[in-house]
Amino acid sequence: MLIDPSHGGDDKGAVLAPKIFEKDLTLSLARLLRKELEERGISARLLRDSDTTISLEHRAELCNQQHEALYIALHAAEPGRGVRVYSSILAAPQPAVGSFLPWESAQSGALARSNAVARSISRELQKRDFKTLELQAFLRPLNNIVAPAIALEMATDRADVKSLLNSKVQSAVAAAVASAVEQNRERLGARR
Repeated sequence: MLIDPSHGGDDKGAVLAPKIFEKDLTLSLARLLRKELEERGISARLLRDSDTTISLEHRAELCNQQHEALYIALHAAEPGRGVRVYSSILAAPQPAVGSFLPWESAQSGALARSNAVARSISRELQKRDFKTLELQAFLRPLNNIVAPAIALEMATDRADVKSLLNSKVQSAVAAAVASAVEQNRERLGARR
């Protein structure tokens, strides 16, 4: 399982408030999610565990090279409240050429599993009273990943940015996601 705390390094992501950057919040949430998964016996790695810059293409390449069971990208943004759960929507998939998958539709073989995991995560978040919105979108690097791949975006309005920094809120989101992943362990082939 690969957890991607989006942005990092020169890429601050969204500026949620003065000196509060998306890249820092996603790294904090990623560390909590890794801990929750490992407590459930699910092997998890962070794509970045420090403030480093990684391109979207390289994020997909790293995931595909490692043959991960699931890729989870973490984001934070405004406006809104709650958590948005994304899976990919693909244009008409292009056929594979030999053993090569087209880069922009590499997700096509895993899309049904991605959607199932996204639904499970949404249900678990709702059980914990998070307002949740399930969306499909043309997202990079999700489209470029051959394994099941989803993105989570914690949302808030500018007047309540500090709620995203609340460790209890982040822990509840991480626990919900880990619970959903555990429920889908067989479907994903997640390693212990």
